[in-house]
Amino acid sequence: MSDVRRYRNDLLIEIIARRLGFERLSEWLPGPDIYPPYLFVAVGLFVEYGFFDTYNYFVTGKSSFISQPNSLAIPLMTLLAVVGVRYLHDEYADAVVSLHIDDGHVDESHRKRFEGLLSLRARLMAYGGALVANYAFVFGVLGIGELVSISGVGLVLYGQLVSFPLIVIPTLVELAISYVAVHLIVPRRLARADVDLFFYDPRNLGGFEPIGQLLKRSYYIYTGVLLLWFLQTHAPVLLAGVIDSPYPAPGPIYQVAISAIWFVGVLSIGYSMYRVHTLMESKREERMAELEREIRTAVDDPYRVHPDNVDDWDRYEEVQETIAHVRNTSTYPTTFAMWSQIFVSVLLPQVLNMAVSLPG
Repeated sequence: MSDVRRYRNDLLIEIIARRLGFERLSEWLPGPDIYPPYLFVAVGLFVEYGFFDTYNYFVTGKSSFISQPNSLAIPLMTLLAVVGVRYLHDEYADAVVSLHIDDGHVDESHRKRFEGLLSLRARLMAYGGALVANYAFVFGVLGIGELVSISGVGLVLYGQLVSFPLIVIPTLVELAISYVAVHLIVPRRLARADVDLFFYDPRNLGGFEPIGQLLKRSYYIYTGVLLLWFLQTHAPVLLAGVIDSPYPAPGPIYQVAISAIWFVGVLSIGYSMYRVHTLMESKREERMAELEREIRTAVDDPYRVHPDNVDDWDRYEEVQETIAHVRNTSTYPTTFAMWSQIFVSVLLPQVLNMAVSLPG
């Protein structure tokens, strides 16, 4: 049996949680073991929002999620990201195993390409770049003095030294580049490895349903993060009578940015579905061509339709049964219901974004 761990990366948040001792803490706590990154993220966010943020509200009177609930979108993004990135890497490994690429029908050099969704080096480079961008934005655009005046020195220090560099940024960055890998790299790996279809698949998806589910659900996660960002930026305007935000209302650039990110998501899922469809279609047509040649060997004259024209009825009926399986196999890794769900998730963010940009 294939080892799923062979195809599954250690995540950045898993490495950080392990280095900080949360793996041992999870084992020490009574009850069932808690996934260490969940424990780490929960503790880290509780300190930020349960202690520093609450202290701001009741003691210093500064900005807090109690007066600005839209600020909770960031921890919610982080929670979604840590769940999402774990899901993507687990489901990727399961999907690869379900394709049975260890059975010998895929060349070993191509099989090795499936070991891990992304290299640790690529993820560390993205993480480092995001850290640099974050601090450049904080010090060069927002201004550390302005942040302290709004949120207090304790919350700013904790956020910039602990929360953002160790929790928020690694989870969101790894989720982002993992999403890119799922939709751009995985379909190319499948095509290069020339993975065959399972024509006896009872779902008629050629054994590619796990790939379709991975593509679909990864887009749901992408959409979820985008919607939370939308709420974080636009809730002060939509709920102006309830929320008194010290930050300026989002300008048109936010609508443009959200539209651009939405469009990138649509392109990504369109590209991945098309690449997988192309592979599945070519495999089905290849098998149909082979069956056509077999039919020709079972009949005397392939252009004359008559029972007496069939030389080998047993062989002819076997090929016809195989043809039925091949013809019924979809050339897409998704069902109609899955396409409907994707369509709704595609429309929702942009519909909301366009609604808030309308005058009045």
